[in-house]
Amino acid sequence: MKTIKHILYIFVILVFFIAAQPARAFSISPAKILLTIDPGASQTVVVKITNDEKKDLDFRFGVLGMEQDKQGNPVFTHGEDVAETWVYPEDYSVNIKAGQTKGINFIIKIPADAWAGSYYLGLFAEPVRPNREQASISARLVSLLTLQVSGMVNESLVVEKWVPQVNLTKEKKWKFDLLLKNAGTIEINMNGAVAFRNWKGEEIFSQPLVLGNKLLAGAKRALQPEIVLRDDIKLPGLYQAQIKINY
Repeated sequence: MKTIKHILYIFVILVFFIAAQPARAFSISPAKILLTIDPGASQTVVVKITNDEKKDLDFRFGVLGMEQDKQGNPVFTHGEDVAETWVYPEDYSVNIKAGQTKGINFIIKIPADAWAGSYYLGLFAEPVRPNREQASISARLVSLLTLQVSGMVNESLVVEKWVPQVNLTKEKKWKFDLLLKNAGTIEINMNGAVAFRNWKGEEIFSQPLVLGNKLLAGAKRALQPEIVLRDDIKLPGLYQAQIKINY
């Protein structure tokens, strides 16, 4: 009898928890947008919101800045990027009927004196929570907008750090700390390798490096590559580990 009471108690708690926090089912498209616009020009982009719930919902819209952390993940912020002031929704709030899709216009106005290069923004939509649903969890979906302002751009990749984590010994696996910075004004794709040279400066062998996804303008990438030495490398000895990156 005690076991039955225990099961019923858990069931009641679960029902209360689910009822107190209704799911917010909606979607946004497209997930990514890439536009190239001239300084001083204007353009409108349409973001579609689909209300998949069985009831009508009020949504609000806005714009966030986007930067990249050292692991390559997007981080959305507010008030950090001047480009946030270039884009705004035509309507800041809209009611969408259950099961329907509605297109939201975002207006883009590039200043005439804007610097050429890439700017990264998040166009977001989120349901407006009624006051009576204090226990509900708000949701926010973001469409990533990459604005490329036309003009002369600068591509520049800087290696800020390239050092072994510990003193190199007879171990066949060497670990390094690698820190890259995109000092240019546009995102770049990267690929690279590390070359091992002997005391004469002759290349013995090279090994590819995994550098991750695109590195956005102004972002840094922190990596810890592990290099496996060939069996014919005799330790201890005098060697150089030279990094080579193409972008």
